[in-house]
Amino acid sequence: MEIVNGSSRYEIGKMVAETEIYRLYLCQQDGAKKQCLMQIAACVEQNSILTRSAFRLKKLEQSAYEVEEEFARLNPGSKTRLDYQLGFPEVIDSFVSVEQGERQINILGFRNVEFVHQMVPLSNITQKDKARIDLKTSAWILGKILKELVFIHGEGYSFEQLDGDSILIEPVQHYAMIFDWSYIEPATDTKRRRDISQVAKAVMLALGFDQKTGTFPPDGDEHFEQYTGFILKLARGEMTSAKKAHEEFYGIVYSIWERTYHDFTEIPLERRN
Repeated sequence: MEIVNGSSRYEIGKMVAETEIYRLYLCQQDGAKKQCLMQIAACVEQNSILTRSAFRLKKLEQSAYEVEEEFARLNPGSKTRLDYQLGFPEVIDSFVSVEQGERQINILGFRNVEFVHQMVPLSNITQKDKARIDLKTSAWILGKILKELVFIHGEGYSFEQLDGDSILIEPVQHYAMIFDWSYIEPATDTKRRRDISQVAKAVMLALGFDQKTGTFPPDGDEHFEQYTGFILKLARGEMTSAKKAHEEFYGIVYSIWERTYHDFTEIPLERRN
């Protein structure tokens, strides 16, 4: 199937996900090598949600580049980059398709990622792979999402729901992003606290946290209690500032482990009775 918007043509592949609001299909723009996703409203009544989502993502992209420029101006000669734009999808196109029953379509891409399958939901680790991640793998995932919340909360946004389905990761390049922007609310202390807590809980589940016993599987790391204790603190909603949570989190991480690249590591889940 092909969908056309002005001079842009998109070859549509198989459906890869579905919610009450939209469906996601593999997609390739004519003449482009990189894959993307077509997000199409489930029905016309959901058009406004996808339209607002595209508007917010475009606004965030602009803000991310403005913040980057200001950071570079204040830190001349620094090689450090903030790269906040890597923490959310790129809106390649956004339009209403007459051929698709007047439904809203957003064409979404992942910056620096050539193939869509490289980005996987965090929840896939336990639900699909029947595995868990190790502590050091969880560190870059949680750290990057907390960093993104610093930016998003600073822009005045908060999420109605954040879980392992809406957090995508790219294991090799160590990307972590928030994909679903369907329900966004003005940020308040209560909602910022909830965002931080929900992200921590999503990472806890990826670590193999047992909700019945309230315990993590042993990881064999001497800093296990210190590290998981801080994640539990976040999950309990004890912090409202993503900036403070991010700083304290990396204060712990850098004090217990060397600052080196760590391969994405999955460990098979043990069967539970």
